[in-house]
Amino acid sequence: MDLIIRPTIALLCIGLLIGCESSSLDHIDAAHPKTNNIILLIGDGMGEAHRLAARWALVGKKGKLAMDEMPVRGSLRTNSANDKITDSAAAATAMATGVTTNNGIIGMDAELRPVMTILEKAQERGMAVGLVTTTQIAHATPGAFAAHVSSRKAKPEIAQQMLSKGVDVMLGGGENDFLPTTENGCFPKAGKRTDSRNLTREAVADGYTYLCEPLVLQSFKAVASTKLLGLFADKGMTRPFSPTLAEMAQKAIDILSQDPDGFFLMIEGGQIDWASHDNDAAAVIASTIGFDRAVKAAKDFASANGDTLIIVTADHETGGMKVSSTPSGLPGEDGPFLTPDAKKFYVNWSTDEHTSSKVPVTAQGPGSTALMGKQDNTSVYRAMQDALQ
Repeated sequence: MDLIIRPTIALLCIGLLIGCESSSLDHIDAAHPKTNNIILLIGDGMGEAHRLAARWALVGKKGKLAMDEMPVRGSLRTNSANDKITDSAAAATAMATGVTTNNGIIGMDAELRPVMTILEKAQERGMAVGLVTTTQIAHATPGAFAAHVSSRKAKPEIAQQMLSKGVDVMLGGGENDFLPTTENGCFPKAGKRTDSRNLTREAVADGYTYLCEPLVLQSFKAVASTKLLGLFADKGMTRPFSPTLAEMAQKAIDILSQDPDGFFLMIEGGQIDWASHDNDAAAVIASTIGFDRAVKAAKDFASANGDTLIIVTADHETGGMKVSSTPSGLPGEDGPFLTPDAKKFYVNWSTDEHTSSKVPVTAQGPGSTALMGKQDNTSVYRAMQDALQ
């Protein structure tokens, strides 16, 4: 029933990949030549130091996160078409379409021509598709996979395009972008739409179930052809996230995996970036650990479904984050933080903005070896596109 529910592998080639023979990874692709599912996980703003801090905090200096325990490793350049430092819109568009565009643009090239996204190509192939984030669902990163607008600021238009695109599962925040200025829906603040449309009501009329209560999501039972819109905040989700990113990821996988034609799912740890802009290392660590738990959910699914390509990366680095075992004495230093065996570590920042640093990518499954080494961020699209062939 459609309704509105209101609230009451051994690790290979680590590091610089020096001395790795490509033949040593051939089995990763050869074992499962057909790709039925693609799960792309984007830690917004997540550089190598963000992963390092989360690793030390969760499993210690000798431990590994779920995203570390993947057999393919590389790094990505992140510049946009008009700046050496990208924003999330241009970076997500590059990964979604394989086209490098200007900062602020969603799903279009630098001349503002719409470019078909990997989500749209998956739909064309008959696959189910989903988007999950802790930010607004119509924010820059998820928006770039299902919308085509000249400005990332046009979130009400992005929300409308997402629904008209028929994205099967959308989970995150941003109810305001779906509601008119005269209504406040599940949350205190009124909507932002000036066209008087209530897109949550329209979604239900189009066959979606709409919900906004975390506990209801946990108990929600998916059936074949379920279409689900879940918005859990009027803007970005508030900390501590409820539902968690891992819970939303798992629910999306449960629903999308019922499609016999396979699925494409993008999962964003969107507030790693926000915490980095604030130079808040504790929130960065918590968000990155939460993101890693979503990676684990994807890997657990893939362990029983070897036809699944998983890619874990970032759109850019935020904050110029540095992690060390000893205090630097610099102004604004965060810490000490503790490893599980009570060893101290510290975090410093060089900026509160994005940087041009390369970002790590780790991957597994059919087609994942295409992401080895140093590449442009458009290689993420090419790997996924090749997997759909």
